Amino acid sequence: MKNIPIYIVSATPDNALTKLATILQSLDLNISNIELSSINQQTDGIVLLDARELEVDQHGIPTVSSDISRKHQLALINVTKDSVNEYICVQMGIKAAFYTNIETDQLLKGLRCLMNGEWWFSRKVLSQTLATLFESMSDSMPQPTTTKPMTEQLTKREKTIIKLVCQGAKNQEVADTLSISPHTVKTHLYSIFRKTSCRNRVELLNWAKQHTLAYQLMV
Repeated sequence: MKNIPIYIVSATPDNALTKLATILQSLDLNISNIELSSINQQTDGIVLLDARELEVDQHGIPTVSSDISRKHQLALINVTKDSVNEYICVQMGIKAAFYTNIETDQLLKGLRCLMNGEWWFSRKVLSQTLATLFESMSDSMPQPTTTKPMTEQLTKREKTIIKLVCQGAKNQEVADTLSISPHTVKTHLYSIFRKTSCRNRVELLNWAKQHTLAYQLMV
């Protein structure tokens, strides 16, 4: 995980960002300060986008976010409290919003989640966003049909994990719920992704919706 490149992108670098970069480098993480104009020319990684002094949309989200999140895992930093709509952030694929008053240990914890391919938003935000996504998809999609052969490939434990993922649970929360280790959760997720041909949790949620599995599991 330490080999995942982490890019700090800021139009207004200051002592706080310099201190953050120093702390991350001390943890032997792969840190770089990158200009916004060249970020999508970099190897896929985690982008810490300084939200200050950037043009934002009606939801308080920097307008450049969509382009960046298509290639990288995107996290907003130096976000003013209540200035962004976290639900829209999730829908846009933004993995985290770190507020200006966040403690260093919490920011590092959030970064660890991103390095594990997880999101750093509250479970409430994730679950409600997914519910909205499912509702909007049901309005625009034809009636889904059950694909029994596909779902039969999943074990009972894997279906349970999909249920928890659909509810917004992070790896540690899944592990705590099922009394297994986070490493075992990752192993199950790798198997689930392979069986469903999904690359990440968002694709898995769409897969569950399309195969009616979300409805079967979340009742």
